Amino acid sequence: MNESWTVNKDDFVARAQAIWDALAVGDPAPVLESQASGVIFDNGPGAGPWRHTEGQAAFLDMIGAFFPIFGGSFRQAATCIFANEQFTITLVGETGEHGGSGDVFDNRAIYVSRLDADGKTDRVWTVDLDSEDMEAFWQRNPVAEP
Repeated sequence: MNESWTVNKDDFVARAQAIWDALAVGDPAPVLESQASGVIFDNGPGAGPWRHTEGQAAFLDMIGAFFPIFGGSFRQAATCIFANEQFTITLVGETGEHGGSGDVFDNRAIYVSRLDADGKTDRVWTVDLDSEDMEAFWQRNPVAEP
């Protein structure tokens, strides 16, 4: 039996949930500390033109451009449903209101994060369950390509 599977899975879930909980109260430090410097994000259409980013600097650039679009209204409510030493799976509700048009952004997504040997996130895939709505949102509210 693989010894890594005998570790208490609740510990991994609690660790992942704590990162999301910190983000929800405005503390991004645990997110950044949990990422590998070369983290790659492959995003669904909810991310608008930021479908693929490579490296923590590119992630920060994406966040720096994405969040202002919503005039401070963007929120993520997340529940980690599974985690182990290899990956995490989190259900994420994302809401906001476009600062210019007032258009409502309302997305349900699944985030799958792969962890490296140091336990840091090295790759994230986001799957938007409301992909058609997200594509339509960004068509109505275009932004310049990054």
